[in-house]
Amino acid sequence: MSTATVARAWTSAGAPRGRRARERRLRITPPPRGRARARARDDDDDDDDDGRPRVEDMTAREMREELRAFDLPTSGRKTSLVALLEKARAWADAGATPRAEWTREAAAERAMEDAARRAAEDRRMERRERRGYADAGGGRRGGGSVVETTRAVEAMKERGASEARREFVVQRAMSESGAGREGWFMLETAENREERAREMILALNGTKLTREQREPLVAWVPRVPRDNFYLTEEDTEGKSELELCQMVGEEDMAEMLQPGYVLVRCTLTQTLTDAFNDLWSVRGFATGGSSRFGKKSYEKLNQPLSMDDQIPRMIRKCVPVVKTDEQVKADEARVEVQEVARAGRQERDENDGDDLRPTSSSEVGAATSDRIEVHDGPFKGFKGFIVSENDDGSVEATLAIFGRDTNVTLTSDEYKCI
Repeated sequence: MSTATVARAWTSAGAPRGRRARERRLRITPPPRGRARARARDDDDDDDDDGRPRVEDMTAREMREELRAFDLPTSGRKTSLVALLEKARAWADAGATPRAEWTREAAAERAMEDAARRAAEDRRMERRERRGYADAGGGRRGGGSVVETTRAVEAMKERGASEARREFVVQRAMSESGAGREGWFMLETAENREERAREMILALNGTKLTREQREPLVAWVPRVPRDNFYLTEEDTEGKSELELCQMVGEEDMAEMLQPGYVLVRCTLTQTLTDAFNDLWSVRGFATGGSSRFGKKSYEKLNQPLSMDDQIPRMIRKCVPVVKTDEQVKADEARVEVQEVARAGRQERDENDGDDLRPTSSSEVGAATSDRIEVHDGPFKGFKGFIVSENDDGSVEATLAIFGRDTNVTLTSDEYKCI
């Protein structure tokens, strides 16, 4: 329909006349032509292949109407409506019922939420049991009586109040005389968690929590080494006795000197005390002493105990044995002899050391060398023959040890010719 036709129809219908009416009639937009008609066709192509409009181009009202047709909920923001409508269309295209699929998905989400909530509850109860609240938690989970639960809750509150008073005393002691003290202190740890606590304490070095420290933190778990444990001179070169004690590992110890505790050398500050309390494996400082609290009563002053006077005694008890290379070789030779003796004990006959006849190799040595008897060292009491002499005065000898020839090196003061 042309603009003139529209104007005539409007005039014949009783449209207002005059200059303003003519201006309004001239402002009537004609139908699209040419490029405008092509753009309109392009807009029609934005629909889906099945003729449905794209979800992104729909209004919230249109989306709610389509969701209502799928029997799905229509509440929520537009972003949630868009996601739900896309799922509903995908379910419908796959031949499934959108309502049933949405119900199944909602049930799965609720199951996951319930599982996460139960896991969080279990972790919370586990933490409470570690902190000493097992009675209250057990009564609630086991369906205990109201009276028992009330008593447990009251006891828990009393313990909490005691902890609050203890923290107040600790802070008071730190502010009055404890802050700034430097030395060795004991930290209580969980059972069998001493090494883990030591690693976590040393990890604080270099952080902002230790900026007030004059020297890096030193943590030590005192262990008494077993009898056969030793260190070589090469391993101990340039190390102090404390560093030697720290080289005794869990597999090398005979016993733990202070089970459940870690010794720490540090400068006491409130920041460091709070950092220690935040460590999972640390329960706090070992404390002791007494101080006035209130007008008439005395309470334990929870001020960290200094262990400076006990450290030398602990080091003497825990320092391992240091052996020279010669001592190590002698020990290895002694062990070898013991193994040979243990193996040849079953083969031993009536001939002992005096009547022992040398084997063929010993006879070869006897043809050119002297027969000897060892009177000192790990091979004391055995007899044999000298094979060769070394430049340093020692000799290579073959000893008959329980029926077997064994090549050894002897110094001049360990044997005599017979």
